[in-house]
Amino acid sequence: MTGPLPNPSSEHGRRGATEEGNQIPLLSGASPAALYASAILEQAPRALGLMDRETLSPTAGCCDRTYWAWKFVDFPRARFQEALCVLSFLYADIEGSPYYHNPRLLDWISHGLRFWAGIQHRDGSFDEAYPFERSLAATAFTTFYVGEALAFLGDALPAEARAEVGASLARAGSWLVRNDETHGVLSNHLAAAAAALLHVHRFTGEHRFAVRSRYFLQRIFDHQSREGWYEEYGGADPGYQTHGSFYLGRCWQLTQSPDVADSLGRSMAFLAHFVHPDGSLGGEYASRNTQTYYPAAFEMFAHRDSAAAWIAATMRPSVMSGAAAGLRNVDPYNYFPFLNNLVFAFLACADPNRAAMTAQEPSKQAELVWFPEAGIARVRRPRYDAFVGTAKGGVMKVFDRSRGKLVYSDCGYLGRLRCGRAFSSQYEDRTRRVDVGSDRIEVTGGFCEFSRPTMRPLTFAAFRLFTVTLGRAPALARWLKRYLVKVLIYRKRPVNIRFTRTLDFSDASVGISDRIVGPDGARVEHLRWGRLFTTIHMGSARYFINNELSDASFVGHEPDEIDANGIPSGITRQRIVTFGD
Repeated sequence: MTGPLPNPSSEHGRRGATEEGNQIPLLSGASPAALYASAILEQAPRALGLMDRETLSPTAGCCDRTYWAWKFVDFPRARFQEALCVLSFLYADIEGSPYYHNPRLLDWISHGLRFWAGIQHRDGSFDEAYPFERSLAATAFTTFYVGEALAFLGDALPAEARAEVGASLARAGSWLVRNDETHGVLSNHLAAAAAALLHVHRFTGEHRFAVRSRYFLQRIFDHQSREGWYEEYGGADPGYQTHGSFYLGRCWQLTQSPDVADSLGRSMAFLAHFVHPDGSLGGEYASRNTQTYYPAAFEMFAHRDSAAAWIAATMRPSVMSGAAAGLRNVDPYNYFPFLNNLVFAFLACADPNRAAMTAQEPSKQAELVWFPEAGIARVRRPRYDAFVGTAKGGVMKVFDRSRGKLVYSDCGYLGRLRCGRAFSSQYEDRTRRVDVGSDRIEVTGGFCEFSRPTMRPLTFAAFRLFTVTLGRAPALARWLKRYLVKVLIYRKRPVNIRFTRTLDFSDASVGISDRIVGPDGARVEHLRWGRLFTTIHMGSARYFINNELSDASFVGHEPDEIDANGIPSGITRQRIVTFGD
């Protein structure tokens, strides 16, 4: 071993968190670094409360409280050990807080690192969703955050614990060298794997880990659209892209590779178009429906990229207010990724060598910004911004620019066939026929069945029996993951009903006209228009954000429920969103 990783705390210098021992106040006039530090310190008790801190407990150091405290699940989910990153930061970095160089906290962290090592499979992998999953995501993310934790702690971690955790780090890296994501292209997972392997390389000095890191980076670059977006299950998703961009940002910080910087620059330029006037970002018009905003990548890149600087400055209030899905909105499964992200946003803002960059919004004056590969358009008029997911069947959100408010949300149509199966016009299809202009967008497509399965006792018992018997075999574990993704995300059964959606844009209004027709209308039990809904499995979507409480401001509004009897011969429905005085 080559010794400890460089300590991010020492690279950036110790940060004073308090005045006379008090936490930094969360004030609107506070510096960006102070805002992030305040949010982290505010959450520290919750983060510690999720950990088993009884050092004589058989689960000492476990951060999956549902497992060790409630005992509602039958295995510890590895990704909760990502808590060790923020806890190590609290120990190492912010002077004046009660956590700084606290020996009891260091002891808890040491147990947490050993617990992480103890739940590792012999082949080096970890589980996320079910036993013997051998998840690339769990292995990559936890290895990355454990690597960051070791960097924060440096020589403070006892040598015996460091050796044990270092051996597990090397085993995880070896597993990532031998394995890949086979059930789809998820750029945020691949980016985490690349960053994790850089930590393993720096810890062990073995060149093969750096080589494999480049392999994962190249996979991301090969699938990055010319439009700047990173692929997530076959499409573009701004919310998830803010997450994946962070791991690429760390890769750039650790390597200074020009191609990583170039890729991130194109990512920032793309993402800047999907910051909404109310402080939200993304949503149902994108491939995975997420509205999450992870700030670290933009703060890390703000000193060298004008689009990143603009996003970082524009979205800072959203980090604190809940306008975008973040720390205040998410469930425990995304809690530690968000909390850790604030750590690196803070470090970027607190860097004394950070140079100022002029913040600039790309295409600010353009009436139409159209990304045909992504299947997303933004129409801008003086009074409003409209975001249209042509690849999702014309899903649309309209925001009043002067009020900074969502005034219209349209996710398409949702219904049920007489056989009981659900169907919708909302699904990802980047090959559908579209005609896009600054004054009119027309989208033609069909309806597809979709499913929203949930676990039942007998189904769960059968699933668990498979995972702990036949599913132990790596090949069958990979087959199971591909099957679940196919059922939950990719499966589409066409319904013989077509629609044409025509959107007309003027300075004072947005008009929506839908023509729905097809013989399978005779099979429809009911069909209705939907303001907010999704049709694919995505655990990181549908977090509550503030604009869900907004009233829709449209007129000429027909009933949401549609008379299905008219579908075989064809029906037309119209709405108009107005911006008059």
